[in-house]
Amino acid sequence: MAALGRQVFAWHRLIPFRRALIARQTPQLGEQERTAAFLLRKLTAVSNGGGLQEPSVFEPKKCVQELEHRTGPTRCLLEKRQEIVRSLLDMGFSDVRAHELLGLQPGTPPQQLLDIISELILLGLNPEPVYVALKRSPQLLHLPVLQTRKRSGYLRKLGLGEGKLRRALQSCPEILTMRQRDVESIVRVLREKCLFTVKQVAEILHRCPSVLREDPGELEYKFQVSVTDP
Repeated sequence: MAALGRQVFAWHRLIPFRRALIARQTPQLGEQERTAAFLLRKLTAVSNGGGLQEPSVFEPKKCVQELEHRTGPTRCLLEKRQEIVRSLLDMGFSDVRAHELLGLQPGTPPQQLLDIISELILLGLNPEPVYVALKRSPQLLHLPVLQTRKRSGYLRKLGLGEGKLRRALQSCPEILTMRQRDVESIVRVLREKCLFTVKQVAEILHRCPSVLREDPGELEYKFQVSVTDP
């Protein structure tokens, strides 16, 4: 009887040792035991009034998906800006100037900026004068491209050819943003009140385009004073 008791005691002592040995030899089995223990704790929590939650092992994947969803539009915007910068570099702007142009009017669509700059380049302006004009008059970036083309065409009809138009735009970029009727009012005063010829009007606009900023009601008097002043 005593021998039987010793055998039972030895058998109970061997059970933990055998379990540890099996777990070391079969890692999958050990993992299954840990998973079973984890699920058992979750089920116990539910039975005590808690909620059954998804294991935290899946949470990083969900966070990554949410992060990718949020950063998708931002990535597209950055790619678009990089594309515009490359286009500006191809036009002759330096890398510094290209990034400064993108920051002149926050909120301006990059494609709108590129379209306006392309129009100014086509009018004969070099990259640096274009940068200076936009720096002085950033409202140019809000001009519809069609309006820019119509205004430049009208100025050419007044006698401002490629070279003269370029100089006028460099010294007075507002010539593109002024209302059409205001420009026509100044031209009418020069022609009808001051009696300048078409060629003389073109020369005035070429050499002194800021005259377009003058009040039409005072422009005739100022020219009379400049003519009679010794």
